[in-house]
Amino acid sequence: MKIINTDLQARAVLQLVTATALFFAGLLIFGYRLLEPTQQLLYHSISSSFQVMMIAFGGSVLLRCYRRERKSYRWLSSALACVAILAVVDGLIGSLFDRFDAQIPTLVYLAFLPMAISLVPVFPGTEQRKQWQQEFIKLNAAYALGLAAFSVAFLMLHLFLKSPLLAKHPTGSLVICVTGILAGVAVYSTHYRGRRPLPRLSSSSSNFASLAIFLVLVFGVGMFHTEMSDLKAEGDRSIKQLRDSRAAIGETTVKLFERLAERWQLYPYNVHSRLMEVDLNAYLQHIDFLEALLLVSPDEQVVFERLKPSRSSYLEEVMSDPVVLNALAEEDQTTDILLPLFATEDLSAKIIVRVPVDFVEEEGVEDSGVYRLLAVLDARAMLDSAMMNTLDTDIETYDEVLPGMWMDRSGFWVSPVTRNYLEDTAILLDTSNVNLYHTQDVPVMAYLYQLDNLQETSNLQMLIVVGGIGLVLLVVLAVERNVTLEVQGKQLFYQARHDGLTGLMNRSSIEEYIGKHFHESQDVTVLFIDLDGFTLINDSLGLHIGDAILMQLAERLQEQQPRRSELARFASDEFIMVLHGAVNFPDRVSSLAQEIMTTVAQPYRIEEHKIYLTASVGVAHQTGDVRTPLELIQRADMAMHQAKRYGYNHVQEYDKSMAQRLLTTTSMRSNLQEAIENNELQLHYQPIVRCNDQRAVQVEALLRWQQEDGSYIPPSEFIPLAEMTGQIVPLSEWVFRRACEDAVRLQQRERSLRMSVNVSALHFNRANFVDFVLHTLAETGCRANWLELELTESILLEGTQYAIQRLDELRKHGLTIALDDFGTGFSSLSYLKRLPIDTVKIDRSFIAGIRHHKSDRVLIDSVIKIAQSLDFAVLAEGIETPQQAEFVTDLGCNYMQGYYFGRPIPLENL
Repeated sequence: MKIINTDLQARAVLQLVTATALFFAGLLIFGYRLLEPTQQLLYHSISSSFQVMMIAFGGSVLLRCYRRERKSYRWLSSALACVAILAVVDGLIGSLFDRFDAQIPTLVYLAFLPMAISLVPVFPGTEQRKQWQQEFIKLNAAYALGLAAFSVAFLMLHLFLKSPLLAKHPTGSLVICVTGILAGVAVYSTHYRGRRPLPRLSSSSSNFASLAIFLVLVFGVGMFHTEMSDLKAEGDRSIKQLRDSRAAIGETTVKLFERLAERWQLYPYNVHSRLMEVDLNAYLQHIDFLEALLLVSPDEQVVFERLKPSRSSYLEEVMSDPVVLNALAEEDQTTDILLPLFATEDLSAKIIVRVPVDFVEEEGVEDSGVYRLLAVLDARAMLDSAMMNTLDTDIETYDEVLPGMWMDRSGFWVSPVTRNYLEDTAILLDTSNVNLYHTQDVPVMAYLYQLDNLQETSNLQMLIVVGGIGLVLLVVLAVERNVTLEVQGKQLFYQARHDGLTGLMNRSSIEEYIGKHFHESQDVTVLFIDLDGFTLINDSLGLHIGDAILMQLAERLQEQQPRRSELARFASDEFIMVLHGAVNFPDRVSSLAQEIMTTVAQPYRIEEHKIYLTASVGVAHQTGDVRTPLELIQRADMAMHQAKRYGYNHVQEYDKSMAQRLLTTTSMRSNLQEAIENNELQLHYQPIVRCNDQRAVQVEALLRWQQEDGSYIPPSEFIPLAEMTGQIVPLSEWVFRRACEDAVRLQQRERSLRMSVNVSALHFNRANFVDFVLHTLAETGCRANWLELELTESILLEGTQYAIQRLDELRKHGLTIALDDFGTGFSSLSYLKRLPIDTVKIDRSFIAGIRHHKSDRVLIDSVIKIAQSLDFAVLAEGIETPQQAEFVTDLGCNYMQGYYFGRPIPLENL
């Protein structure tokens, strides 16, 4: 049973809110564009064509919201869609009505074009539509939803990348993303293909949505205008700061060299040259931005040139520069600042200060005229002393000191790359013509060079607007759904207590039911029913087949359900039947359980399949030692699992030994995990000897788990538990790593001894096993030829070829391989000729019977002969007597191992 179909209502609310937001957003932005006086990109983040498209999209969808029953409104909606198409075309050809380039990519307009086209057709009602019309609507709805998803992704990218992606202006890029979301959702909601029309929303919801969204958007436009006005004011302040700084620096610099000229004019003739040299050295040494000083005679001949150390001569460049020559030819006797043409060739600009000098002549000598002192200055170093260069700001100012030549505030010429960045990325804040000390009406521009902070501010503002629209959406949706809350609550209550597939009671309700009668009647019996091998059906035939089986089974169990009982679906393929008054009638309960298994075993006909199933049933009665209702369910569950261990399709009643075994296993599992984590396990080593001289050539690492009382838990108890719980892999890793470390220490004592290490088949079949082995060898410093890996025949469970590839790769790295416990597994001797191994270990069970069983002797003899013919070594395990050692030696066995030669002991006692 469905709760209630509210998706149509939600879709109608989405259509209303998104279309209203889209329409008002476009209208407000377009109105702001018309009223804003500067018409700069700073204040107009998107093109006028995009704004018209927003209005047309929103209006077209709104007409379908409010007046969809009137044909004239539907045609007007189509007309607005055509306007949206024209706006897209205008955007594609460059927004003819804009004075600026918003740099909206062509793909953005093309992305909106299919949605505009989809709003043009006026289709009849759902029942009268043709198939192609339904497919057309379906395709466009999917496209609109996809565009909305992409827009959300781009909006998220803005939050992380902190740069505009879809327009030059950060706010414009965000507006495009939000427009994509709103338009996509609005068009998706409009293209509804169901038989039932979208519900008409109440007038109160429509009025509230319109007013609230309008206020949210007005607030958003207000935030945008305030932020842009602040940026423009900062740009104006930067221009003023540039003007004041340049004027102050120019005045200071000119006065600096005018004072020098005044001193030279006052020096007596007889000490004139010496004092000039002192001034020249002092100026060049203490004025960082001074590059060179040249003195030019009245006939335009260079008297001398003085340079800073390591500076190249400027003589040729200065005296050949047309700007300098024109200045020298002038009769003007005032100080001037020149911008020579040769200074434009370097990254840093050069400035020349021309100062007239009228020297005092020797008595009786005619006045030679006015000399010119030319000071070559590094503009970058000179401007670097200005306070404005130390400010950390996103705004950069540039002045056009020469036609086509821009200089930044630090004195560097603006490169073509920077010019392109300013045109394509940076945002112009303000322009002005300023009068500098050396020239008049210099164009100065202030640009927002770094957009990171503006993008962050725009992100925050846009999130506020989007959050406001989302809040309006939630409020409208809440208002519309208020009428259906009571019905919805009843249906929710039903589904909360019943299984959605079978209609039976679910787990929470059956637990509540058991708890009620557990304390009232104290006579409750629980039958825990679990289907055998049901997962295989889901995996092979599909979940829909499994669901159909569960529904049929639920119907069968309900038909068989006795009085004073309840039936529930406890989990995926688990059912619980609760009986009252059956504790004292165990035979009836057993008979009922058998009937349930018979019912489950009846074939299920699903589609073309005929399926057979069995079930395992666990039974638990309420007794005095059952403390809680959940414990009663747990006991039935334990009994059911015990039934599965007895071979499935079985009924098992709970007894106390089950809980004890489970408790023991759980405790051992926890203790084993702690032992692994706390490094409480040990490795003991047993020698392996050569048969011909009984000399130890190898040791085998054997795992030991010592308890607090000094006793050891046999590996036969905790190894199978580790394999069952998945702890065998970390256990195997610990053993291998410790064995490698001990092998290194063993080689330091006795280089002739190698080490054998047992590896779990589960660990061997892990995809990263070879990498683990090689990494551990490198990490511990153990060489591969010091180790032999012992593996059992169970490695073949994943496939013989898979095992062969793994073994070949290990042997290529120098490890040797031993097949342990051969003859006790599922394989045969035929595998010996295929597996890339070095040693075959005969299991101790065959060695123990060689004195009494001829078959064991024959088997050992056969294994040795086959192994020798395949160049394998043979090792006999479990040698405990001299007679056994002599017997296997006579048969040609290569190695022996057993208590006769030594018990496993720690490495330090070896």
